[in-house]
Amino acid sequence: MSTTRVLSSLALVPILFVVVWLLPPAYFTGLAVCAAAMGQYELYGMAKARGVMPQTAAGIVLGSLIVINFYRPLYPYVGGPLFWTTLCILAVMVIRLFSRRAVEGALEDIAVTTAGIFYVALLFGFQVAILAGGPGKRWLVFLYLVIWASDTGAYYVGTAFGRHRLYEKISPKKSIEGLMGGILASMIIALLCKVWLVPSVSLLEAVVLGAFLAAVGTVGDLVESLIKRSAGVKDSGSLIPGHGGILDRMDSMLFAAPVLFYYLRMR
Repeated sequence: MSTTRVLSSLALVPILFVVVWLLPPAYFTGLAVCAAAMGQYELYGMAKARGVMPQTAAGIVLGSLIVINFYRPLYPYVGGPLFWTTLCILAVMVIRLFSRRAVEGALEDIAVTTAGIFYVALLFGFQVAILAGGPGKRWLVFLYLVIWASDTGAYYVGTAFGRHRLYEKISPKKSIEGLMGGILASMIIALLCKVWLVPSVSLLEAVVLGAFLAAVGTVGDLVESLIKRSAGVKDSGSLIPGHGGILDRMDSMLFAAPVLFYYLRMR
């Protein structure tokens, strides 16, 4: 793991801790809106590299509204999330209909713009939803620690012992050994979090939840790798030294956060 990558993490972790743990949820919501907007911008940029012309500004505005709705429902309140989902789909299509662009490529433009709203902004919003519920900051820190442990464990174990490719056509460097190392690291951190953060969970629950979130996060990582490989780029962006872009840093979290949110709702 490069020195730049480590230093970037050391700089970002205290900032995130202050925003999540010490400040009111509105501050984290603002941070999530900004991060989601940058993630959408990266996704749209990758699409442009393939000749697709998404409606970047409209997609980011609509995505921001989706994230804010997780913090505080916006008017009109009737219909809830379904209203804003419907609005986003209709708005993207209508904006493309009356744009000055050629008819050719409209399907791809609409599809990518909509994907940016729901793949990036909607999934980002679940972190806001976790923070807003009950002991939310404890669970959100739990999620971050488990996913970071998974990434770190997978990197070091995969580098040292990786022999069998996990999914070579999508991510040639990932190995089954790395996956197992990431899951094991997540289980250990989940047990520590059971003691420090969420004592209400049982030991078995903590272990299973840590392993499952690590596995789901790996799928999220592979999905972003699929998108990058399709676009012909190595990183989604260059915002974070040593990590790439926002999507490169948050790809696992995009998939793990909804899983944890609905688990907590059903628990």
